[in-house]
Amino acid sequence: MKRPVFLIGLAIAALTCGAGPVRLDDSLTHTVPPNVQMQWRPMQASAGPAGSMEAWLRVNVRVDTAAWAGQSGRVYMVLARDGTSVVEASWTSQGRLLAGRVLSGERTLVYAGALPAALNDQLAVRLRASPDWDRPVRRLNFHFELETP
Repeated sequence: MKRPVFLIGLAIAALTCGAGPVRLDDSLTHTVPPNVQMQWRPMQASAGPAGSMEAWLRVNVRVDTAAWAGQSGRVYMVLARDGTSVVEASWTSQGRLLAGRVLSGERTLVYAGALPAALNDQLAVRLRASPDWDRPVRRLNFHFELETP
């Protein structure tokens, strides 16, 4: 008799605890241009650390949040660890998403509040990497995650 009570307690605990972040469908998000070449940054005292590389691109963001429309939530942009160099992405937005900065292997908040059916915005992104950026072609893996209360 005690066993069913225990299982009911576990079920209630599972419903009340957050299930963790949910990866969102951002398959309609794309970059302009689709491929970008990292360039050496000019050697200037005011430009930050010497010897780094950077690139600029535009990201047209479309994240499907229809399943959570009307609910409160927090959306994070995640930049997967690359395995070699640390990459820093910083951006400004058109206003729907928060401007921000993220390092590879981390995530940062880009939206908090009542969720629409889709989050759409255009980001102006600056990518920076240290000089150990060793391959001419590398894929950066950004994605979006949702947490609900």
